[in-house]
Amino acid sequence: MKIKPTYVLLLAMLLLSVTMESQVGIKTQNPQATLDVNGDVRVEKKLYLENPGDFGIIRGSNLLIQKTDLQIAQYDIEISKYGPINYAQFIFENVGDPGITSYDTKISTQDYLVTVQGYYFLQNGNNATSVVSYSNNGNDYVEGYQIYAYKNPATNTWFIKAVINNGGFRNNAENINVDMYLNLIIFRNRFIAKQIPNRVVSLNGNATGTAPLPAGF
Repeated sequence: MKIKPTYVLLLAMLLLSVTMESQVGIKTQNPQATLDVNGDVRVEKKLYLENPGDFGIIRGSNLLIQKTDLQIAQYDIEISKYGPINYAQFIFENVGDPGITSYDTKISTQDYLVTVQGYYFLQNGNNATSVVSYSNNGNDYVEGYQIYAYKNPATNTWFIKAVINNGGFRNNAENINVDMYLNLIIFRNRFIAKQIPNRVVSLNGNATGTAPLPAGF
């Protein structure tokens, strides 16, 4: 049986393509991977990553996000209006007794989750750190703080409350005004923060109880 030269050539090319490892570059003369694309990549249907491997470069990396128009875009925190996790310090100057009863941050409750992660007080005018709380009910009572962020359903924005229960601020037994420093962590909803339904537990007058496990945990 005589084999045509064309078949021999095709067989040789097939064996060569199987045994030879090559790198393909698009818009690059020096590809650094099996497929190195210097530019945008558009996938009309589905993209499968069977063995993505490890990526050791962390600094300078960017996330890929899906915009409201379903387009995929590179997320750059330096030019974005918000980050997945945002930090902000709210400074309230010259605050009197009992503190801040309600302050509207104007931050949307639909778009963000706000928590107060820390706080401290300085005496207004001289930044003294020796600020203590006192009770309006006499020395037999020790008043506690209430410092938190809460949702206002009337405005759909986050409010801040920072008060001393039935008390105020002193330094060396002198009633003073303070500067409040509140550290807020602001999470972007549906990006990195997912709110789950409230868990309501009745203790029936007991000191201990067990809350049901939230779905998905």
